[in-house]
Amino acid sequence: MSKFNNEMSFRFLWIGQMLANLGDVLYTVSLTTMVYKVTKSVTFMSFVPFVITITALISGVLAPLIIDKYKLKSILFYSQFGKTIFLFALCLLALHIRTEFLWLLYLLIAFISFLDGWASPARNALVPSLIKEEKLIKANSFLAISDQITQLIAWPIGSLLLVLWGGPIILWFTFTFFVISSILMFLITNQTVSEKREKTSKLVAIKEGWQIIWNSKQLRTISVMNVIETLANGVWVAAILFIYVEQALHKTEVWWGFINAAFFGGMFIGGLLVYRYSQVLERRLGQTIMWSSLCLTTLTFLFGMTSLAWFALVVSFLYGLPQMARDVAEVTVIQKNAREELLAKVYSARGTLIYGSFGISSLVLGYITEHYGVQITFLVATTLFLISFLIALLNRRDLIYPVISKNTKGKVG
Repeated sequence: MSKFNNEMSFRFLWIGQMLANLGDVLYTVSLTTMVYKVTKSVTFMSFVPFVITITALISGVLAPLIIDKYKLKSILFYSQFGKTIFLFALCLLALHIRTEFLWLLYLLIAFISFLDGWASPARNALVPSLIKEEKLIKANSFLAISDQITQLIAWPIGSLLLVLWGGPIILWFTFTFFVISSILMFLITNQTVSEKREKTSKLVAIKEGWQIIWNSKQLRTISVMNVIETLANGVWVAAILFIYVEQALHKTEVWWGFINAAFFGGMFIGGLLVYRYSQVLERRLGQTIMWSSLCLTTLTFLFGMTSLAWFALVVSFLYGLPQMARDVAEVTVIQKNAREELLAKVYSARGTLIYGSFGISSLVLGYITEHYGVQITFLVATTLFLISFLIALLNRRDLIYPVISKNTKGKVG
């Protein structure tokens, strides 16, 4: 019965997350274009992801306190339900959006993002409690494939609906998906992780995830790479890609969707390959992370320098392959490095690093795009990716052959 409950809960988890991701894409598409049409400013467009990431950063810092107090399933449900309520208010605001109401729009975005900062570590930490350890890579790749199928469908459809119907109607679609996702999160009924936790001070609770990352040379190296690559990944935010399609490719909004769909198509194929060769990846997690970084460096440069739309599509597709392999490898390394009861705290610490870096990146790269052009922005991103690869190369022994620590379940690499 426990096995059956875990299997059903896993289905509710991935279907609910898939619908939430679908809503998140449509939400991003509609908000980004609405802000641009009202302000005609790339900086104001970039402020959307900035608000999202900064509030998610604050949420990530406080997440360990919530994780100590509530079950992971409860965190997932209440965060998604809260996001649904705030999105409903955003839908009403979008009907009469004007420049003087932008502060309220950013405030609602901040509330949604704040709750999302609790959901992400809870979801990733819940997976190992529902899935046997030997099946973790397959489970992670399956969830990743589901995410990419959703993104693959959502970006072209979202951009097309944007042209046909406009942003406010798309937000109501997002609201529907959020409602269904909330129901599915509520239906998760079982987790094998013990809910008994030792009482600790608030400061200790916040520090636990950070200490695990710092004490593991492998996680420390990966985290430094994450920060640098997240600074580079700001080049892929919707606002900058919107300008890239307009200025570099000289195409319409529909191509904005095509570019994103090609990327997620590559992620989907990458997910299938990871799923098929999970046993090979299991033995080469560190190598996968290091060499994927070099591939991303090359592809970012090629994408940023081209003015050919078809070539941009091809490169965008290829970009998704190493990105998927790297993502699955990183998630699996983290799950294997920390005890299950502390896993959510590790994810919240990692999320704080990523959100903070991305918030800075979205503003800085948005400013560079507006004042120096989109190709300069991609050159900056390429340089950052190259630095990340060099760090991996210099620390390859720690990355590939990690030392077992008291928090490590087993040797991974």
